[in-house]
Amino acid sequence: MEFDHRQLLSLLDDLMKPISTVKISSEDEEQQKILTINLIFSNAIDHFLEISKSIGLIIPLNQDEHVYYRYIQIHINLIEKILSYEQKNISLHLPLFSIQDESILSRSLSFIILLGLVIHFDDGIFISIENYLKYSNTSIHLLKLKTLLTHHNRMYNINQILNFLMKSIINSNKNSFLIQRLCSNYLLEIILSHLQLLYSPNLKYCSENFSLKNLQENLNYLQENFSNLFIQQILLLNRLLSTTINSPLWLKNHCGNILTSILINSNNHGIQQILETIFESTLPNDRLYISIAKIFSTCPKQLKPDEYIQCIKYQFIELIHNKRFMPVICISINELFKKYSKLIENEIFSILFQPLILCHNQLSNEICTNEQLELFIDDLDNLLNIISNEQIRIYLYENYLNELINIYIALEKSLSSLKIKFFNILKILFSSMNIEICIEYFKKILFDFKYLSLKYLPDLSIKFNLIIDKNNENNIEIFCQLIIKILFSIDNNDYLIVKIFLDLLQLLITNKQLNQSYIWTENDKQLNIKQYKIMLILKYIMEYLTEHIDIFIKNVDDTIKVVQIILEKITKTCQEKAKENLLTKITIDNDNDNDDDDLSSDNEALQIIFTIASLLITHYDQLSFENKQILASFYSSLIWIEQNHSNNELCQLAHELSIAFITYGAIKEQTTKIKSTLLIEELNNERDLREETFQNALTCLSDSSIPIRAHGLILFRRLIERNDKETLNKIENDNINLFQRFQEHLHADDSYEYLAAINVFNALTNQYTDKILPLLCNEYINKNRKLEDKLKVGEILVKTCRLLGDMSTKYSSLLINTFLNASKQTDDDMYRASALSNLGQLCTVLKYSLSKDLPEILIALKSYLSISESSNVRRASILVCELLCQSLEQSTWLTILGNELRSFYQLINYLYKNDKDDIVCLHAQIALEVLNKICQDYLQPSVILEKKIRILS
Repeated sequence: MEFDHRQLLSLLDDLMKPISTVKISSEDEEQQKILTINLIFSNAIDHFLEISKSIGLIIPLNQDEHVYYRYIQIHINLIEKILSYEQKNISLHLPLFSIQDESILSRSLSFIILLGLVIHFDDGIFISIENYLKYSNTSIHLLKLKTLLTHHNRMYNINQILNFLMKSIINSNKNSFLIQRLCSNYLLEIILSHLQLLYSPNLKYCSENFSLKNLQENLNYLQENFSNLFIQQILLLNRLLSTTINSPLWLKNHCGNILTSILINSNNHGIQQILETIFESTLPNDRLYISIAKIFSTCPKQLKPDEYIQCIKYQFIELIHNKRFMPVICISINELFKKYSKLIENEIFSILFQPLILCHNQLSNEICTNEQLELFIDDLDNLLNIISNEQIRIYLYENYLNELINIYIALEKSLSSLKIKFFNILKILFSSMNIEICIEYFKKILFDFKYLSLKYLPDLSIKFNLIIDKNNENNIEIFCQLIIKILFSIDNNDYLIVKIFLDLLQLLITNKQLNQSYIWTENDKQLNIKQYKIMLILKYIMEYLTEHIDIFIKNVDDTIKVVQIILEKITKTCQEKAKENLLTKITIDNDNDNDDDDLSSDNEALQIIFTIASLLITHYDQLSFENKQILASFYSSLIWIEQNHSNNELCQLAHELSIAFITYGAIKEQTTKIKSTLLIEELNNERDLREETFQNALTCLSDSSIPIRAHGLILFRRLIERNDKETLNKIENDNINLFQRFQEHLHADDSYEYLAAINVFNALTNQYTDKILPLLCNEYINKNRKLEDKLKVGEILVKTCRLLGDMSTKYSSLLINTFLNASKQTDDDMYRASALSNLGQLCTVLKYSLSKDLPEILIALKSYLSISESSNVRRASILVCELLCQSLEQSTWLTILGNELRSFYQLINYLYKNDKDDIVCLHAQIALEVLNKICQDYLQPSVILEKKIRILS
C-alpha cells in the first residue's frame, strides 16, 4: 500500500515533537536522565504505532534493540518511503516539498545522523554537535545514551545506518533534496563512519566481520562523485584533528593518507582540486599561500622524496601558468628547492628553464619559439617576484647569468614586446644581490662574458624564434650600453654605481704588476678590448653621475680618496715617462704619437678625474675638513700636468681646474716664486682671493675664464646685499650698462655662471622689482635650461615673494601665471611638481589676494588630480590644495573661495575617500580638517567669557 508523502511527513513531524520539546532537569542524576530519555523515546514510539496502525502503516521493529535505535529505525523507514516517492516524481517542474516539509526532513536527517552515527563514534573523535543542537534541545542528553553501548553494539549499529545512507546516496538521483541535504550537511560524519569501520582499534572487540572492500568502495565513490565537497571535509577534519588535544593517532594518520592520495592522484588534478576547494571557502592571502605551500613541500612518510616529486612535478608545471594558483606553486617550488635542490633542479627546473639549458649546452641552433620564450619568461617572472624565493634567485645568477644576459641582449636588439618583462626580471635578480656580489658579477659580465650571438627573428611562418646566429658579431658599444642600463635600473643603486665606477677607474690605470691576473693575462688585442669596455662603462656612468651629483656627495669619502690615489699614480707615471723621453732624446713626432698611445688609458682616466674634481670643487662647502685637505693636495698635480703634460687639451683642463680651486677657496696662492706651494684654506669667512670691491668685481666679470667670471658675479651679489654705495650708484646711473652685462650672463651655458647671475638679480629684487621679477619669471619657464637650474630659479622666486610679503599682491597674476605655465610642460614631471609646490608656497603668501586668480588655479588642480597624471604631479597638486586651505583666514575664506567652495570641498572629499595614493589621501585629509575647522569657527564662534572689574578710588 502506497502512502501520500504528506501523510508520511506528518507522521515524521509527530514522531519528533516529543523529543524536540522535552526538557530534562539538570538537577537529576545521570542515571535518572537516561531513564527519562528512554521513557520519552518509548512514548514517542508507542504514540507513532497507534497512529500508523490506524492508517495501515506497519513498521516491523526488533524489541531486543535499544529503544533509541528502534526510534531511528522508524525514521529510516519513513525517509526511505519519502525518498522512493521523491524519485518517482523528481522530473516534475513544480517543487515537491514546501519550506515546512524541508524543515521536517532536515530535522529527521539530523536525528538519523546523531543517533545513528555520532552516538556510535569512538572516544576522542572530535566532531562539533552545533548542527544538532539547533534542531533539538536534548542533543547533549541524547549523547549520554552512548554510555550503555558496547564496542560491538556501536560498530554494528553504525554499519547498519551507514549501509542505508550509502545505498540511498548511490541509488538516488543527485538532484534529490534529501541526498543533497545529506551530502552537503553530513558528509563529514559519513566519512568518519567509514574510517572508524575500516581502521578503528576497537574493531577487535566486535564479533561482526564487515565487508572492508565494500566500505572502501563506498568511500572511493564519495571521493569521486563529490570531489570538491569531499576534499573540503577532509581538510576540515585534518585541521580539527591537528588543533585538538588527544585526537586519535590512527585517525590523524589515515586522514593524512587520504590527503596524500588526493595530492598525488593519477589523474594529475589533485593539487588543483585541493586549491580550488580551499580558495572557495577562504579569501587567498599571503599567509594562506605560505601555509598551503608548507603542506605541498612536505614529503609524505610513505613516499621517498624522488617518488613524491615525480608524482607532483607535472601538476606544478601546469598550475604555475594559472594566475589563481601561481603564488602557492611558486612558494612550494622554492620550499622544495631548499630541501631537495638537486631533485628540483633535475625534475622541475630542467623543464621550466629549458631555454637557459639550451643556451648553455648549445645542442641546437634553434633555442625556442616565441610561445616557448614567452612561457619561460612568465614562469621566471612568477618565481622571482615571490619575495621569499631568495634561493631560486641565487641559483639563477650562480648557474645561468651568462645565458640570461645573452637572451637579454638578443631581446633588446629586437622589436619584441617581451623585452620589458625580461628586463624587469634581470632588475629583480640584480637588486636581490648584496653590493659585493653584484660588483663581482658585473665584472664577470664585462670581462669573462661568453658571447652567444642570439637572434630573435621571424621564421618563414612569421613566427619569432630565438636562434643562434654564428655570423653575427658582438658590438661592444651596444653591449656596454645594455649592461649599464641594468646597472642604472637596480634598486637603491647609489653606492653600487659609485663603487663600480671607482673600481673600474682603478682598473683602467692598473699596470701588469698589480695582481690583476684575471684581467691582464690575455693577449694585447683582448687587453685593448677590455680597456675599451672599461672606458665605455666609465663614460656612461660619468654622464649619469654628472646629472646626479648628489650620489657623489653621499659617497664623497670613497670617491675623493680613490681620485687622490689615481691622480698621484698617473702623475708619477707621466713624470717617469717624461724622464725616459728626456734621457733617450726622443724627438720624432711618430715616436711621440706612440707615447700618447701608450698613455691613452691614463689620458682617459685623467679626463674623468678632472670631471670628478670639478664636481667636487663646486660643492666645496659640503665637504668635511679632512676631504678639503685631500682635495687641496690635488693642486700640485694639476700644476705639474698643466706645465708638463704632452696633451694640450689636458693641460688646458688642468689650468681651468686649478683656477677653480683658487676661485672656490680650496687653496690660496702665496706671494712666493714657487707657484706650486699650497696653503689649505683656513676655517674662516675669507674665502675669496680678491677683496670684495666694485673694481675687483668688474675686473673678474670681464675675465675670459668661466670660474673667474662667476666669481665676479658672486662679488657683485655680496656687494649688493651689504648695500655697497659705489656699486648701487653705478647700477642706478647705468653708465657702464651693468644691467645689460648681468643679463648677458643669463645666456651662459655653464650652470655655475648662470646661477651666479640669477643670484645677482635676486639681490637686486628689492630695489628694482618691476624690472627684475618678469626677467626671473621668463628664466623659470625657459625650456632650454637644465632642470636643476630652473629649480634654483623657482626657489629664488618663492624666496622673493616671501621677502615682498603683502607687496607681492601687485605681482600675483604674473607669478601665478608663471607657475601654472610651468606646471603644464608635460616633458618633465619633476619640474611640474616643483612648479606646483612653488604655487602652493605662493598661496600662503598671497592669502586674500588669490580671489581673482582662484578659478584658474582650481581648474588646473582638478585637471592634474585626475588618475591619468603621474604620482608626483598629483601629490604636488593636492599639496597646493592643502596649502591653499592653510592660507585661508576665518574673516576672508568665504570671500576667497566664493562660488568655488562647494566644488572645491567635493573634490578634496572625493580624493580623501577614494584615491589609491596614500600621500594624496593624507594631504586631502589635512585640507579637509582645516576647512572644517574654519567653517566651524565661522558658524559657531567661541564665546569669550570676561568680566570687567573697576576699582573705584
